Amino acid sequence: MRKRNIILAFLGCLGSVLLISGLTFQNSGQSAQLTLKFVNLFEKVHFHLTGTMMAEYPIYHMMRKLAHTAEYFLLGTSACYFFSRWQKHYAWSALALSAAFSLFDQTSKLLVPGREFDPTDFPFDIAGYLLGIGLILLLQRSWAKRAVN
Repeated sequence: MRKRNIILAFLGCLGSVLLISGLTFQNSGQSAQLTLKFVNLFEKVHFHLTGTMMAEYPIYHMMRKLAHTAEYFLLGTSACYFFSRWQKHYAWSALALSAAFSLFDQTSKLLVPGREFDPTDFPFDIAGYLLGIGLILLLQRSWAKRAVN
């Protein structure tokens, strides 16, 4: 059972890294198309709920930044769970991996035509992996209290 949990945790972490890498290595047109799909969905829901239209560019920009938070939330969560399977101070390992991959991710964009290193993405990356790591710490603390009681 323990070995299976470690394998599943590793696969979750690897899946997060592959997802982020796949999105990073899209060219600028593919990346914009993907973002616009989410923008259009958001606009349809907003219009359905309020009956008003919104300006597209601020939503587009917001979606691009929030995508970083979502991607790195998955990485922080899966990395923290993965490292928790055999380390005592696993949150620091998850933090180091997430931060290093965030820097690698931004740097590797320089290899993709039409993409660029964007330091304004870092706060959104950091928010994502800190929220993910925090969630795992909170859940594990909660489970530990239940096990004691």
